[in-house]
Amino acid sequence: MESVFQRCIHEVKSQGRTVLLSSHILAEVEALCDRVSIIRLGRTVESGTLTELRHLTRTSIAVETTRPVDGIGRLPGVHDVVIDDHHARFDVDTAQLDTVVRELGPLGVRSMTSSPPTLEELFLRHYGEDGAAS
Repeated sequence: MESVFQRCIHEVKSQGRTVLLSSHILAEVEALCDRVSIIRLGRTVESGTLTELRHLTRTSIAVETTRPVDGIGRLPGVHDVVIDDHHARFDVDTAQLDTVVRELGPLGVRSMTSSPPTLEELFLRHYGEDGAAS
């Protein structure tokens, strides 16, 4: 049934029509919607494309390097650093992402995964982990 619903939404969108979808199933919203509005206490608190809204939170990075990753946590905008030898995981403010990537380059990057914030993470910025308005 879900696939039929998604097919119907895509069909209507391809006709240039607008669909207003109100849902708490954030993965569905992320898959179907071009624009998102986050409503809290009856008021729109954020609105835009997912790309536009992603500046509001952090990108998660996992990296493996040939040289130790010491000092990455001292860079501006870097948070929650976990280092294990030549592997590191951390979050970085979107505005500082370019700076952090430049700092990693000389360390001999073997692999790196960058995960932008999900719609759920954007939503939780305005609602606590328990779903209550913050």
